[in-house]
Amino acid sequence: MNQTQQKARAEGRTSVEETVVTLPMSHLGGPSRLPRFRWQQPIPDKETPPSRGLSAEENANAFDWGKDSILPYSVYDDYDRAQTPGEMPLVALDNGRLRVTIAPQYGGRLMQLYDYALGRDLVFRNPVFQPANLAALNAWFSGGIEWNGLIPGHTPFTCVPVFTGVVDTERGPVLRIYEFDRIVEAIWQIDLYLPADEDRLYVHGRIINAAPTEKRAYWWTNVAVPASAGMRVVSPGDYAIEHVLPGNELARFPFPDPERFDGSYPGLWKGATSVFFRKREADRLFIAALDKAGTGLAQTATSALTGRKFFYFGTAAGGQHWMDYLARKGEGDYIEIQAGITPTQNQRFVLAADSETHWTEVYGGLSVDPAAVHSEDYAVAERATAEAVDRRFPTAELSDVDGFLTRVSQQPLDRRLSEGSPWGARQAKLTGKPLAAGLDFAVEAERSVWDELAETGEISAGNLMRVPVDFAVSDLWRSALERSAGRQGATWLHDLLLGIAALDQEDMAAARSLFERSVAARPTWLGLRQLALIEKNEDRAEQLYLFAWAAEDAPAELAVEIVQFLLRAGKLQALEGFLAKLPDDIAAQERIVLARASVAAERGDLDALEALLKVEFATIREGEDLSADLWERLQKGRLEQRLGRTPAPAELETHMKAHPLPEHLDFRMRVALQDGTN
Repeated sequence: MNQTQQKARAEGRTSVEETVVTLPMSHLGGPSRLPRFRWQQPIPDKETPPSRGLSAEENANAFDWGKDSILPYSVYDDYDRAQTPGEMPLVALDNGRLRVTIAPQYGGRLMQLYDYALGRDLVFRNPVFQPANLAALNAWFSGGIEWNGLIPGHTPFTCVPVFTGVVDTERGPVLRIYEFDRIVEAIWQIDLYLPADEDRLYVHGRIINAAPTEKRAYWWTNVAVPASAGMRVVSPGDYAIEHVLPGNELARFPFPDPERFDGSYPGLWKGATSVFFRKREADRLFIAALDKAGTGLAQTATSALTGRKFFYFGTAAGGQHWMDYLARKGEGDYIEIQAGITPTQNQRFVLAADSETHWTEVYGGLSVDPAAVHSEDYAVAERATAEAVDRRFPTAELSDVDGFLTRVSQQPLDRRLSEGSPWGARQAKLTGKPLAAGLDFAVEAERSVWDELAETGEISAGNLMRVPVDFAVSDLWRSALERSAGRQGATWLHDLLLGIAALDQEDMAAARSLFERSVAARPTWLGLRQLALIEKNEDRAEQLYLFAWAAEDAPAELAVEIVQFLLRAGKLQALEGFLAKLPDDIAAQERIVLARASVAAERGDLDALEALLKVEFATIREGEDLSADLWERLQKGRLEQRLGRTPAPAELETHMKAHPLPEHLDFRMRVALQDGTN
């Protein structure tokens, strides 16, 4: 402990301090300037097969992954694997019993939960900062506790700054994290409370819908826990719901499943898995990840959190590579224990008009008799853990703290520590009403076209000279644009922004008309790109893309999109010509390197393909098989060269066993069913 922490503990209080941690950090670039539409997202748009054996509650407000737009958010896909020495600013809560740190510039992620008495971190504390392609907006990193809402998939705030600050209360400081979600158009808030001289952390959640209409939202608190051999996850469950790959459907299974293996032990799962614990008659819901000695992290909460789940990447090569890839080799093994408002993660919940949703979670180390924890009878482990949870986190104390934090949640900050997005303030200006009691969204930001629309309804001459860097597509903002066009007269920028909103709704005819009018008035790179994106004639689309690339201020990520378009269209000659003219720094973009590898595979240039596959890629998507497919094509080509003919299936199988997929290319998430395991 430093002097500030020692003094706070001596005085019987909790300290709050801004601090910095030094660790290897990979580069994270800014948001892409290209609006990405639903069909451009990496999750396939397909109907999820009907769930098997689920109740009405477990199917309520269900959705299909891949069918939702991520606009108006921008993706973050400009990152690397440099891991050079860097500094990450943090905010720390410390009372001498627990040390809690959060990262304001990374969604308020809780990075550390250190128990001084146990002498260990209760959550997985990643030794590096390494983005990877796993989130709704691409970039995501592992470790700590992620506040995962209000849209499905890892939060859009995972790699961006959010608002944080401190509320001073009669019971001590409360550390607040909050932001405005632009898709749901609602607010999420997390208040962290570490009582003086206690080794329990309380987390109060608040979701506010200030609109006069009902909405659908999503919430799961995702907790990364260091994995260890023999670890067991215990939560009330007499059956489980699992994600079944590759279709991503949900199915009910007995729990633990005697026909297969004891699924409460993450180490028995070969492939990546999600297990939702279900016990309708449970007196109290909780989840605990306990090691061989019966010690680990436990969580319980008030009744609003009805879901409990664990996730593990699995013991197969692809999953193990993912964990190493997100951290360092041999230092990334973790599982996630999670709690959500719905029974499964294929569901949303209802936010009533002008309403708030509240809950309180509590976290702390837990020790249970290891003989009971690891009993062959899961009911014995569940009962012993439930009794320990009741002793460790008495319901009366949780209820008292919940009432206290519910009251505090509407109190304003006494001091702000970090700023988030300007969009909360813009929304409040546009609607003419505050978004939430106690929350201030004012920021220092350059005045944009969206500020002008919210305040005056007219776009200034200065903003009419610039291609926009962000977008708004909701009904509220689209109406503001339409009113502005009626008052000011439709400009190229009105038409472009309205066209993007129309395309987000998949109104192709309206979008095309608006983009054509925008480009006729001013042929910007973005307007031309939008026309190329919806053009069905591939020759015409190619022409539009090349015009867009030649236009002023076209960003590097446009070249990546053009390369991918030409590759999909099979225009290899045009693609090679385009690649030859790219500056070296753009040609080195990872997705362009992968496209060159695909061209080499098509051309049968095995030496070039082999050289390109030596690259350690940073942006391969979770479950993406491109690198594995290219490796197989390389090996098949090498075998054909050696044999002078097409190899028989058995010959290819033998060759692939002798030339297995290199670890740095293995991002596969599926494994075959074997030996009674998944």
